[in-house]
Parts: sequence; structure tokens; C-alpha cells
Amino acid sequence: MNLEEMILKIREFAAQNNFEQYIINFDDRELLLIIGGLISILGLFLFLILRKFLRKNVVEDISEDELPDALKNKSVDEESLETEADDEETVEVSHQAPSKSWRDRLSLGLSSTRDGVWGKLENIFNAKKLDDDTLEQIEELLYSADMGHEIIDEIIESFKKEMSKEDNDFSNFKSWTKNFLKEKLDPIQSHVDHSLFEFKKDSGLKVFMIVGVNGAGKTTTIGKLATKLKKQGANVVVGACDTFRAAAVEQLEVWCQRADVEMIKAKEGNDPSGVAYDTLAKAKSLNADYCLLDTAGRLHTASGLMDELSKTKKVLTKLDENAPHQTLLVIDSITGQNALNQAKEFNKALNLSGLVLTKCDGSSKAGNAVSMASALNVPITYIGVGEDVEDLEIFKIDEYLGALLG
Repeated sequence: MNLEEMILKIREFAAQNNFEQYIINFDDRELLLIIGGLISILGLFLFLILRKFLRKNVVEDISEDELPDALKNKSVDEESLETEADDEETVEVSHQAPSKSWRDRLSLGLSSTRDGVWGKLENIFNAKKLDDDTLEQIEELLYSADMGHEIIDEIIESFKKEMSKEDNDFSNFKSWTKNFLKEKLDPIQSHVDHSLFEFKKDSGLKVFMIVGVNGAGKTTTIGKLATKLKKQGANVVVGACDTFRAAAVEQLEVWCQRADVEMIKAKEGNDPSGVAYDTLAKAKSLNADYCLLDTAGRLHTASGLMDELSKTKKVLTKLDENAPHQTLLVIDSITGQNALNQAKEFNKALNLSGLVLTKCDGSSKAGNAVSMASALNVPITYIGVGEDVEDLEIFKIDEYLGALLG
């Protein structure tokens, strides 16, 4: 059948089915373009359905024994799995134990800031001169470390007063800054609840609600926390409340299977608050020690997300008036000062109790940790430098400042 015959057939079909008036104003060329476009859309739709069907069956059909060796270890790659690509996430695991100590890995992760910022500051102070130009250079370098303007203003003003003393020594700027930041963080960090790190038997069920935008490392952080607490002997139940992303649920399921902890999930698109409620109910019925709740992570500027998270938090009180006991925000340190904006929005909606700083692995500046904790008066609980369970550790001020400043 040639094109002319095809067009004729289409027009005859339209006349027979009483919708000729809708196509009468189109010439043959326009009609072909319209039909071609409709066929393309239909083909794309069928392709997406087929791809989702095949992916689902592949995941369900592969058993543990059929996995390659590289996938049989209990560690998930945070960078490759927790991205804003949503359903394109893939599972990658590592079977090698860290070859370096935690301090060395943290130091390596913050080396770009330590060498690039504080190294340059030392060169500035070797000149033994404190004038407006020098202060401006100091300010620019502090901004490049991702520190907020409030904390930078405090540093500059306090340092000017310190240097006005007769026995001042410009070369002491780094040690002075370290003490200054430690004094800022110490009172805030003193409020950290140690149940976040240490399991104590018969201390009652603890409910942790973990929030954060997509790509921050939220789901992998929950997997690591579940693994750490399970290793201490705790009974852990995890809720996959990010029902908007099937890949997030699949990723969390991998973590829970490897940690041997219970996981509650629902069909894609179900009410996240309902999943949170069911998870807490299950945790109570099992006399669990910890209930960890993953949550949706679309952009913090979406008011609908904040409303949904607030609803989830409120629903939990129906089963436990004190739940959640901890509301932790996972922050990607690579996002720099935008991380502070995220934290402010989440804190306003949820009254955060702690921060988890992730991806301090060489590409981040990590100076935003001080700004966030100080601006929100919310302590930093954990800091992460990589993909393994051992790469998420308790945040300790001296370790952090030592790695950051040298």
C-alpha cells in the first residue's frame, strides 16, 4: 500500500466513524505527521512497560547463588545507588575491608580543603601583616571551604580582636581557628543522644526517622545504621517509606537482607505515612529495639514533600506519643552552602534532632558542617567518607577539625 492509498483509507475510515470533521482541515502531509507522532508515542509507551516488566522479573529471578562474587558481599555503593536518577540506580557492593584506619580515610577525604584552603592561609600569615587586603583574602578562602557567611563574619571579627593584642602571633591563625570552631561545636554536640550509636538492652523501642533529598545518601545511610545496630545485638525493623521510587525500596531491601533485619514495604505509590505506621506497629509487635524509617526525598523546595513528612511524623504519635525519638537529616557535603538551605527547610518543618554528613570523600569541602550545626543548633551525629559500612562513623569534633585543618 502506497502513501496515497493509506491516506485514502484513513479518510474513508474517518467518514465511516463520524469523525471526519476532525481531520478535514489537514492536508495529506500534515495528516501523516500526526499519525506518525501518535505511533511513536504508542511505541515509547509500550517500550517503557516492557522494560519495567523485564527489570522486575530479572530482579525476582536472580538468586543469591547466581550473583557474581562482586555482588555477594554486604556493602552497597552509596554514590552509584543514591542519585537523583531515581529508577536508574544500580547495586554495587565491595568485599574488601578498609585498608586504612578511619582517621586516615577521613583525613584523605578532607585533604582538598586542608591543603587548598588552610595551606594557603598559612602562606598568607607568613607575611606577618594583617591589613584589609589580608582579611579579604582570608574571607575568600573561608568561603571556598563552604563555610557560611555568619560563621565567617564571627571568625574574622574575633580574629581581629585577637590580633590587636600586643603579644599577637599571626602564624597561630590555624590553631586559633581550630579552638574557635571547637568552642562553637562543643555545646551543640553535647546534646547528641548516645542511643544513636550504642545499643543498650531493655532500653525500649527507639524510632528514627531519616530524611533528606534524593542523592544525599539517605537510603544507604539507613542500611549502614541498621547493619551497625544489628551487629551490636539489636533487633531492628526498617520501613521503606519512599514509595515514590521503586529503586530506593529495592536498594534498601538489599541492605536489610544482608544485615538480616526485618523490612516493611508497600506497593509503589502507596501512602508513605501508612508504611511508617505499619512499620512501627510491626516493630512494637516484635519487641524490636530500633525502628528505622526511610522517607521520600524529592527536592526540599517542594512544599508537598514537607507536608508529607510532617504527616508521617504526626501519624507515628498514634502508636507512640514520643515517636520519632530521632529525626535525622542526611546531608551531601558536596552540595556546599546549598546544604545549609536544605537543612533550614527540613528543620523548620520537622524540628531535626541530628545531622548526618555524607560523601566527605575528596570532592567535598565539608566546611558547611560547622555552619549547619551552628545555624540550626542541631548536632552532627555521623560523618561518612565512602561506600562501606565502616565508612560511616560517629562524628567527633577533634577528629573532624584535625582532618579539616591539619
